[in-house]
Amino acid sequence: MAGYVFAIGGDADSIDVIRECAEKGVYSTYLKSLHPMSFEGTLADYISMKPGDNIYFFCKRRFYGIGELICVGPDCKYCNYPHSSTREDFQYEDIRNDLLVDYGDESSHNRWLCTFKGSPYFFEEGIDTDEILTYKPNTFKMLRAFWKVSFIKLGDEENESLKEIFLLRRQHETQTQTNIFPEDDSTHTAIATHDLNDYIITPEEMLHACTRGDRVEHEMALEAAVVYDLCHSRIPELGRWDYVSHQVIASPFKPIDYMDKIDVLAMRYLPDTKIPCKYLVAELKKGSAGNSTIDQVLKYVDWVCSEYAYGDYDAIDACIIAAEYPGDIDAYYHDVVQRYYTLGSHPVRNKQWNKLTLLRYTYSNGEISYSDVTPPDDAH
Repeated sequence: MAGYVFAIGGDADSIDVIRECAEKGVYSTYLKSLHPMSFEGTLADYISMKPGDNIYFFCKRRFYGIGELICVGPDCKYCNYPHSSTREDFQYEDIRNDLLVDYGDESSHNRWLCTFKGSPYFFEEGIDTDEILTYKPNTFKMLRAFWKVSFIKLGDEENESLKEIFLLRRQHETQTQTNIFPEDDSTHTAIATHDLNDYIITPEEMLHACTRGDRVEHEMALEAAVVYDLCHSRIPELGRWDYVSHQVIASPFKPIDYMDKIDVLAMRYLPDTKIPCKYLVAELKKGSAGNSTIDQVLKYVDWVCSEYAYGDYDAIDACIIAAEYPGDIDAYYHDVVQRYYTLGSHPVRNKQWNKLTLLRYTYSNGEISYSDVTPPDDAH
């Protein structure tokens, strides 16, 4: 499963905050502002959460775990109050009676929350960053770029490595059930008393505030909508996906601000396994996508082929989602959207890849719709 690492900071004692989160089995990000990038990006992260994903906390160089997202009612993540996904200010007095979890006077900043349990426990003693990154170092990608964000999402392989080192280093605590944070399900019980269908997280209200005509004005808002649609199999042209993430590192390690990131990366598993058999690389443009966008997504395809698919381009689908495309894009598409590669030996299999889908999006009544405008094979 995937994993989430939440950064704990601020004025309060960080360990006390982690202890309280572990005891209640609830985490909610404190959003300091309504800036579109942080608001819409955080919403996209919550949208992609699924039951069974693991939870960790981070503070002062150390990681604390392990938790697991669980459903309380129909889902494992909710709006903390109705209409919290609308990018506007709310006063505590206006929402206090509708809060799932009351964080006091500043509860309006805690817009979304997730519910979890220890898996098997949250251990009181954290593990230092260096110790973690030197355990199976080649598996850590996102964790190395954990910087200036409230939390990050880890892929399956990275999450398994992080979970493994906790289980290995905390064998004594697990066997003796000592030095673990206590858990109390009373907060979950209180959450379940609400009509939780009124608190389901969707991007609809967020989209209302950042669209003009049939276009989305913020690329991160489009990202959140696409993540939601992929998680709920609402883009039939792209099919069903078991794992969906966004802003995924796609370059060798370098200063964080200069690292390339894939807008959306999704994975499909072999039936009844957690073995990835297909990857989706998606590049999004709120406006027009031209030749340079094709170049960009192909660079990401090459990265995913090398880092995830072990040289098998056939395991990768790619797509661009944009509001429009120039009329001459067909010729460039047919010139460059191809990769020749070999698989196996004795005999070697020569193969060709050209699986790039072009989708045009339009916005209407709180939803995004998609139409396939990929150039036909006989266009050149």
